[in-house]
Amino acid sequence: MERLLELLRIPSISADPAHEGDMLRAAEMVADEVRRAGGTADVVSTSGHPLVVGEVPPSDDSPAAPVVTIYGHYDVQPAGDLALWTSPPFQPEIREGMVFARGATDDKGNMFMLLVALQRLRAEGRLTVRARILIDGEEESGGHSAVDFIEAEAKPARAALIFDSPMIGPRRPAVCTGLRGLAYFRVRVRGGEADLHSGMYGGAALNSIHALMQVLQAVVMREGRVPAPLLEGAPAPTSAEVDAWATLPGGDELLAQAGGRPLDARAVQEYRRRTTMLPSVDVHGIRAGDPSLVATVIPAVAEATVSCRIPPGADADHLAQVMRELMQAACPAGAGVEVEGLGVAGSSRLDPGDPVIAAAMRGITEGTGLEVTPLGIGGSIPVVAAMAARGTSVVLSGFGLPDDGLHAPDEHMRLENLDLGVKGAMGILCALGELA
Repeated sequence: MERLLELLRIPSISADPAHEGDMLRAAEMVADEVRRAGGTADVVSTSGHPLVVGEVPPSDDSPAAPVVTIYGHYDVQPAGDLALWTSPPFQPEIREGMVFARGATDDKGNMFMLLVALQRLRAEGRLTVRARILIDGEEESGGHSAVDFIEAEAKPARAALIFDSPMIGPRRPAVCTGLRGLAYFRVRVRGGEADLHSGMYGGAALNSIHALMQVLQAVVMREGRVPAPLLEGAPAPTSAEVDAWATLPGGDELLAQAGGRPLDARAVQEYRRRTTMLPSVDVHGIRAGDPSLVATVIPAVAEATVSCRIPPGADADHLAQVMRELMQAACPAGAGVEVEGLGVAGSSRLDPGDPVIAAAMRGITEGTGLEVTPLGIGGSIPVVAAMAARGTSVVLSGFGLPDDGLHAPDEHMRLENLDLGVKGAMGILCALGELA
């Protein structure tokens, strides 16, 4: 616990260049944890932030042991408004059976469980896999160093183990069966060479905000669905996934807890499918004019950021191009539109019948005594798609809870879940060691 708290004290915010030294300190601390497990570890410089790369051999050093990549990330989100934190984000505090700090769940706490599991299995002489270590410093800022490393590996691992997704409720662990991809854009529309007076030119001059509205209208959702071209490749849920959904809290409850409201009349009924398997489009920000002023101006330029979540298993690059073309085609005559791609992350469809994933689910149960639910999640983790493309079977799980405040003030991890996660990770590693 003291070592975890020390790691949580480091403000390893990858999106802020001012924390470059903190990033290196955190990477060195993670490397020390790998060495504590009896392994080797190097802090590897990249074009961005350092990777921690290493290996922990099986207890008997068998060359036939299955190779399992252990992936996590030591970088964290910015703290945001400090006034909203009960205690400072980088001064970890334990209260009410929880540790509060930025990164407590995402992902320092979850990643630390995997390293502690390796340490304990090695100490007990029970590690039966060869653990290939890859700990990222750019996951929270869209870097690609870890993906580049995976794509350059001479021989991909048999399996990968990642703790970076939540349980579905207290003492209800899950293994991920799918991740949506992501295509992100900045859209700029120019309707003139200068801002104009609406009294003199209104009704005759192009308004860039109106033009931007038309561009966005071509891709935003109507009645709970994106335009048909963006639905290409969306999978149907398996019977096991439908059965799992029936045991989970309803969409009305989850939206209310988060402070959200249903998009339309069917949003609650279709909540699980919409948020894990279907594509969605969201506008994240719009900039034009100044709504704080009473100014009768026709803005010359308007811009927005917008993204599309790609269905699990669909071709993210193709659908990103489809979305780009839909927006370009919707720009009204006379206006100019620039669609700047800000990144594409691949999607993943993970088969719960895969022997690796089946073994991992069995291992969690053996380690914790808890049943495991196979469940897709709506987020995007680029390395998962990169690993799957190399033929590596990915086990994506974790032991935080949805209400642990990921990316929010007062992020925390329950102490009992730290213990539960180590036991689950030990069970997974033992089960994977039995694979041919």
